[in-house]
Amino acid sequence: MAKFRSLLLVTLLASLSTAIAESWKVQDINLIIAAPGGSKKAEHKLEYPYAVQDLTADSTDVFKFSFKIDNKEKPHQAMVVFQSQDEFQDEIMVAASVKSSGKGRFDLNFNKADAKFKYGTRKYAMTFLVGGPKIEEPYKYTLGNIEVKGPSNPATRPVRLDYQAQPEIHHQFRSDQKLINTAISGLFTFLVLTPFAVLFFLWSKLGIKFEPFQAMASKPFDLINAVVFFGSIAGIEFVFYNYWTHVTLFPVLQALGGLSVVAFISGRYVLSAVQTRRLQRTAGSAKKEL
Repeated sequence: MAKFRSLLLVTLLASLSTAIAESWKVQDINLIIAAPGGSKKAEHKLEYPYAVQDLTADSTDVFKFSFKIDNKEKPHQAMVVFQSQDEFQDEIMVAASVKSSGKGRFDLNFNKADAKFKYGTRKYAMTFLVGGPKIEEPYKYTLGNIEVKGPSNPATRPVRLDYQAQPEIHHQFRSDQKLINTAISGLFTFLVLTPFAVLFFLWSKLGIKFEPFQAMASKPFDLINAVVFFGSIAGIEFVFYNYWTHVTLFPVLQALGGLSVVAFISGRYVLSAVQTRRLQRTAGSAKKEL
């Protein structure tokens, strides 16, 4: 058992050291400059750390790049970075597609590539990069330099933005809303309260009779229905008041839904009781006349 544990520990340490020391194995790196018709103008089989020099290409040429990766771990990214050797130091990244077999390639048509290739004739430094999540050290290979000739009508470089302090912004908040004239608001308040004054005046002329409530006192069920009915009506008026002052629509609809059901059910019982007493009173009056 002890020998088995020792063997297992040695195997784990060996695999760990192998994983730590593992690096990218790249071979068969080919670089081709092809004319629009497909004929080869230049071809280089590269091997680290050899770097190609004095490579030139026209604006209509195609840059063909291929390679093969022998690692079991496939790269997450593989690209060639072109960096202009002038004051602007523009970087153009061209990603390569890598198959499951480890073979990767891309074709770069300078005429259809990034607009930075069209700013005129410029020299670029080429760097080949390969990286993945399980191999810490990326593969970096300086391929050399290439001079790409600009088109007959070079593109205009965008004006570089000059980031400077801008003038201070002074916020102007909207002034308070002007209130309506006191006389006008008082007039409309009077118009709103006038119907209530007329209502109270008419009630005073008609007089308030408490006989129905006295009759209901002998029947507790009818009295409870009357109290619930008038209470629900008062609750509905209170909900309307809150809606006019501060409550939003949806809470009001919920409250009105409940109070309306209570008012409907209790109101039916109240009206039925009133109708019954009225019929009894009519029948009593008819008997007296007879």
